[in-house]
Amino acid sequence: MAPTPVLPRVNLTMVGDWGTANFHTVLGWIAAHLRWRSAPRSRFVVRTGSAYRESIELVSCGEADLAITTPSHIGVRWAAEGRHFYAGLPRPQLRTLGRLPQDDRLAFAVPASLGIRSFAELRERRPALRIATPLRDENNLCSWVIDRVLEAHGVAPGDIERWGGTWVDHDSPRVCLQAALDGRVDAVFNEAIMLTLWQDWARSRPLVFLPIEADAMRVLEGDYGLKPAVVEAGRVLNAEAVPCLDWSHWATIVRDDMPDELAYAITAIMVEERAELEGRFRHIPAQHSPLSYPIVPQAMCRDIGLPLHPGAARYYREHGHLE
Repeated sequence: MAPTPVLPRVNLTMVGDWGTANFHTVLGWIAAHLRWRSAPRSRFVVRTGSAYRESIELVSCGEADLAITTPSHIGVRWAAEGRHFYAGLPRPQLRTLGRLPQDDRLAFAVPASLGIRSFAELRERRPALRIATPLRDENNLCSWVIDRVLEAHGVAPGDIERWGGTWVDHDSPRVCLQAALDGRVDAVFNEAIMLTLWQDWARSRPLVFLPIEADAMRVLEGDYGLKPAVVEAGRVLNAEAVPCLDWSHWATIVRDDMPDELAYAITAIMVEERAELEGRFRHIPAQHSPLSYPIVPQAMCRDIGLPLHPGAARYYREHGHLE
């Protein structure tokens, strides 16, 4: 086997999540292996971030070199085009090194005891709900999409408060779901469907997932490019599959001025050292794992809303993963 080429001294700044979740794990894995493939006294910095606007902007303006965001099919394309959540400033310099697999959903659940089984009943009854969501600020793509889902069903985000309800927001889905378990909120509109806290909540009281209506889904797909999905029957003790939105896969974000050899080396780590990353999650049953496994190199370089960096594309082609 040929020796692994050693890069010159590297100075790399990466942006992850709030510091205790999966993106930091991924970036620590990349940094460790890149350190072993780089000259002594290379420097690797992992910053905390929002995983959405803040992280994208740090990369696009040059304060950081690499970030991770999710889902891989919309936000990254909007950022490059300067549309929707990222309206006003196109970022055509953004590129990707590939994606890591995750099977996730964005869904809205309420206790069955409330007697609300659809968005139509939500509109009609106008309940005073305490709804746990991701942070409702200018950085959070997920909350922005939640507002678009409500609007597509004829509910203005401000209606929740006009009806006497409140938004209870937090960066961590775990905190939101624990609030539901503790009875501090009435509903959860969030992602991270793989968390066992969803099942814990469903066991503590029967839940209803509000299905996205067909007309609303057409708006969300047609106007924004959002991807439909379902909460599969039984996934959260639900009897039937429920239409929702896909929130899957972690996309790496870099700029087009990243040196080709550095982009090639990071991509090589993502492919060649994938078993180590998988090993950090394989003790978790697949339906509950934040990272889906196995990681398939042929899928890593496809279906991302950004072009591949040339260095990454060269790696995938040389190794038979990309035509």
